[in-house]
Formats: sequence, structure tokens, C-alpha cells
Amino acid sequence: MSLDADLLRTRLADTRWHRIEVVDSTGSTNADLVTRAATEPVDGTVRLTTDQTAGRGRHARAWTAPRGTQLAMSAAVDVGEHTEHLGWLSLLAGLAAAQGISEAIGVRPGLKWPNDVLIDGRKTAGILSEYTRSPHTRHGDGGVAVIGTGLNTTMSEDQLPVPTATSLQLATGEDVPLTELAASYLRALSDLLDRWPNDVDGLAARYREDSDTIGRRVRLVLPGDEEVIGTATGVDASGRIVVDADGRQVIAAAGDVTHLRPV
Repeated sequence: MSLDADLLRTRLADTRWHRIEVVDSTGSTNADLVTRAATEPVDGTVRLTTDQTAGRGRHARAWTAPRGTQLAMSAAVDVGEHTEHLGWLSLLAGLAAAQGISEAIGVRPGLKWPNDVLIDGRKTAGILSEYTRSPHTRHGDGGVAVIGTGLNTTMSEDQLPVPTATSLQLATGEDVPLTELAASYLRALSDLLDRWPNDVDGLAARYREDSDTIGRRVRLVLPGDEEVIGTATGVDASGRIVVDADGRQVIAAAGDVTHLRPV
């Protein structure tokens, strides 16, 4: 299956996404929009491809997939001076991905903080949000966030980058309706962004419902390689994870989480 750009534009006509760009191939949809933000308005632009050749995850990690086996989508949003709430954007993208997959595929994923979408404990999507200053925003010289999501769609078992990954086709045994999946995700993301940043308490409650991390025993590796082991007890109003490490509360805005088996 391929992406139908015209149908996608029709499905998203009443959302914040007023420019839909479907390209055959590109290095990185995120990098494309971040670069353009320096020279043109990009708010409301979405760039999609099924062949991303130089995708990136957090910490500049490579995100690669054979041609046609992934769906990469990046969406640009003017954020003004709301930099204190930027940590929420990756979490909202995770919520939108879970909803989009549920609607299009019929499987409800879980979310591993901060940016992994899991089916049966295996990663099927990753998220990278980037912030850049731009002279071309509604707020003058303000900020633009580019929210990137990459979904493993049709990878076979031997194409997976790591054993802990999966694809939507492997997880369901069904064909992946790319246009329906993209439309459901982008509509959900638009709706969630309508509530950001004015309703972060409501968004936090919504995220807790879908989180597969909260309530689990986890290993949290913080920047600087400090390791914390404890129980994830929540996500605060800033989108930071809260971990109870044997009575010591640890709150982190960034880090890598591994789900551990119960003791």
C-alpha cells in the first residue's frame, strides 16, 4: 500500500495541518522542516515518507529501515515562548500514535516513557521532537517545534533493527493501511495540541491512562550515566517521570527507561 496524498488532505481538512507533503524519499523529515523553519513559515506543515534514509532518534541515534517498511511523519508547530512545556510534545505524539494505531489497525499499544510505542512489549514506533528558533512564526521571532514519529509498518522479522522491535504487520498479521494510519495519527495529534499548553493537567491524566511505564519497576539511566532502579509512580505536570527508588523520589526530564521484571 502507498500513501494517498489527496485523500490525506481531505481527511485532515478541518485540522491544524494545512500543508501536507508526501515525498517518495528523503534523508530526514524532521531535518527537512527544521532547516526550512529558518527561511519560511512551517507551522501546520506535515512531511511524510515511506523511505527515510537518514532518520534520527534521541541522542543522535540512527533510525533506519528498508525502503517502504516504515512510515515517517514530521509535523511543525509554532510554540511561541512556551518552552517550559516542550517536554510534553513527545508524550503527546506517543498518545496520538497509540490512538492512530488503535483506530487504523485495531491494536492498542502501550507507551514507554518518554518516546517509545510498544506492542506486546516490543517497540513499533519512536518519536523525536526538536525545537528551533525561527523568524517566521505567528509570534514574530519565536520558536517552532518539529514533532517526528517513525513507525515500523511492514518490516519482516529479519529486517528488525533490534530483537526488542516489531512492526505493525508482524504484530497483527494484517496489511497496514498507510493513509488511514497517517490520518488517524495526525488528527489525534492535532486534537491533543489544541489542549496544549493550557490543559497539561488533563493531558497528564490522559497520558497516565495509556502509560505502560507507570506502576512498573524500571531502570532509569539519567544523563551522565547515573542509574536509578525503582518503581515509576507517575508523570508530573511538566511531563517528567517520577520514580520511587527505595523511598527516594527521583524526577527526571530526560533519560532512558528499561522495564524490569517485578522482584
